[in-house]
Amino acid sequence: MINLLVLVSALGIVPAKTDTLPFSGRVVAADVDVKGNVYVVDSAYRLCKINTQKNLICNSVAQFGEGVLLDADNPVEPMLFFQNSGMLLITDNNLNTTAALSLLAENNIKPGGFGRANDGMVWIFDDNSSTLKKIDRSGTVIMESLVLCAKGNKNRRAQPVFDNGRLVVLTTPQNTTLVMNMNLNILAELPEKEGVCADLNEDRLLLLNNGELLLTESFRSAKKKMPPVRRKIETTAQGNMLALRGNYQLTETASALILQTR
Repeated sequence: MINLLVLVSALGIVPAKTDTLPFSGRVVAADVDVKGNVYVVDSAYRLCKINTQKNLICNSVAQFGEGVLLDADNPVEPMLFFQNSGMLLITDNNLNTTAALSLLAENNIKPGGFGRANDGMVWIFDDNSSTLKKIDRSGTVIMESLVLCAKGNKNRRAQPVFDNGRLVVLTTPQNTTLVMNMNLNILAELPEKEGVCADLNEDRLLLLNNGELLLTESFRSAKKKMPPVRRKIETTAQGNMLALRGNYQLTETASALILQTR
């Protein structure tokens, strides 16, 4: 992942490139990969990929469920999770389905979070147990944290779980942000007023807070209390930020999808 500290260092000014993407319709879920390919699920539950040449391909995923989350951390195999059915869909880089399995069939879980693990497995945060579970591609739980927070008594839309091989970060039912190491020990808990995690940058978080993008301090230390150092990252695209990865930002405006390259 590109170090955003380098991007903001020279004179504090970073030239940005913006592209309007060939997509129309209401966005239900979206992500961008490290190469700048954009993935979108629309209201008809079509999964679409817009590659770096702005070519568009789409496949229907309506048969798998609703309440979809999309994780394109690995451009070779984007993953989708359907919250209402518990189905996990893995595709190749041409959106062909390579695997589809139910993560709820073997596990009595209430999914409140989903994300691809850095080793290719799947993270699910279970609101029933308030634990983070790593699930393999057969649907078996192979790792589980201790109880991380108070249990969530209300249904909520599942939130992304981030894992870059250095940190694992999730949003709790109480809307706080938990920062953990790879052994799932809690390094810090950030209150809701700090914003939500939009991406990871090595040992730092990028937080989205009231339209501003903020880079946190490093979380390498095992101490849970650290000074809240925040550095603002300038962005030029105005609208609803859908996804952030490396130096790519995907934003939805009233009339278009905009991909910004910092």
